[in-house]
Amino acid sequence: MTDPQVEVLPGTHLVACRDGVVVVVANRDDVTATGDTAAGAALTALCGLVDEAAAAENKRTGRMFARLATTWLMSLEDEDAVEFGVLTPCASGLAVFLHGGVSAVLTVGDRSEVLRGSDAGFTVDRVVIPAPAIGAGLFVDEADWVSELPGIRGLCTLAAGTVPGSGAVLWYGQPVRKVPVVKRDRHSAGPRAGHDQGEIDGRTVSPGSVPDKGAAPPTAAIDLEETVAPSAPVDDEPAAPRAFAAESDRRAPEPIDGGHGRTGSRARQETGPERRPPSRPIDDGRAAPGREPAAPELRGAVGPGDRHAIVKGYKCARSHHNDPRVSFCAVCGIRMDQLTCVLTDGVRPPLGLLLLDDGTSYVLDSDCVLGREPDHSEAARRGARPIRLDDASGGMSRTHVEIRLKDWDVTVVDSGSANGTHIRQPGQDWTRAIPGHPVILQPGAQVLLGGRTATFDSQHGQV
Repeated sequence: MTDPQVEVLPGTHLVACRDGVVVVVANRDDVTATGDTAAGAALTALCGLVDEAAAAENKRTGRMFARLATTWLMSLEDEDAVEFGVLTPCASGLAVFLHGGVSAVLTVGDRSEVLRGSDAGFTVDRVVIPAPAIGAGLFVDEADWVSELPGIRGLCTLAAGTVPGSGAVLWYGQPVRKVPVVKRDRHSAGPRAGHDQGEIDGRTVSPGSVPDKGAAPPTAAIDLEETVAPSAPVDDEPAAPRAFAAESDRRAPEPIDGGHGRTGSRARQETGPERRPPSRPIDDGRAAPGREPAAPELRGAVGPGDRHAIVKGYKCARSHHNDPRVSFCAVCGIRMDQLTCVLTDGVRPPLGLLLLDDGTSYVLDSDCVLGREPDHSEAARRGARPIRLDDASGGMSRTHVEIRLKDWDVTVVDSGSANGTHIRQPGQDWTRAIPGHPVILQPGAQVLLGGRTATFDSQHGQV
């Protein structure tokens, strides 16, 4: 396959090409984007992250950029104010990273798959293997946006630099004029599933399903990078399989924040389900140099798993609140041994991300409960954030596990699930968790519940 070529479509948003990596940033303001505008500053920062990831990787995978971009987003005062998408061609395929109202269209032959950043709880982070045979497009969501690639491949291409546009297409081959869109469930069936449930030629295809004899096989879906994990054991009375949620029933766990209006700008046009950005602490201690951090406004009792929890830690020279066990600040990277290391109280920042096998992620700023129907669980009544997971294997319980934040540690607790919870710490084998006994997760640890896999990622590593 030859190197893909980048075509920019007309518009007022921002498109950049940097060493083959395509970056699209939404410009919702009614003014020309400059380095001083929000969109221009975001594009400059993202291009810097592309360069940093390229310098850190001998072989480009897109994973390093995803890690850097996630850390950058979590450091922002309002991560919902930036909307962008990045396509990173790599040796194995194509890495896709989306945040906010930007969507990706992946086209193979006469069919397409659409990934929407607005559907995710935080970000969409996927590696498509192999790369789409026809092309991949990045488009800013607008009211009149059509979720397909252009039927004609343009002559002009962008090799490097930044230009205005509504989006960009990374062309691998010649387009097909009429491309039906495959509606796919954004929840995968687990680490061993090759495809998500979707509609192909009017038929519903579920993971692992076998077509009837004599029926024409469906067009192959785009394979996503597979996470290898052992199959969960099945007890005598496994939990009943739950059907995939309808498109209108899929919800991110956080409520909509209606107080973030944009003065003098166009409101975001949502093309998918409502996006509910993860909540952040009122003040996480990230004060600018030379300025005292604002005291948090707390109402009522604050528990250890609350997003406004006060914990003891060390502040770096720039007043960022840190885990007392680390040697470098998780926000700015400054060495912590330059201080007197006096423990002080402060609002605990988010302790990392929970990355699901379908590319969705959740910020760990409060306790969570995961399962098929966790909304009415005892943990949810105690204030834990319910995260509902679909699982075609039938091995997930209604209330399967809890993620509890204890001081600076992230722990997982099996809730007495029928088929158990398996945990693999970095560099270790899979072990089955004892119900009711918390297990501290190290950054990079994987949790297997039913047929789904979740990975804990954090910038608060003990280094």
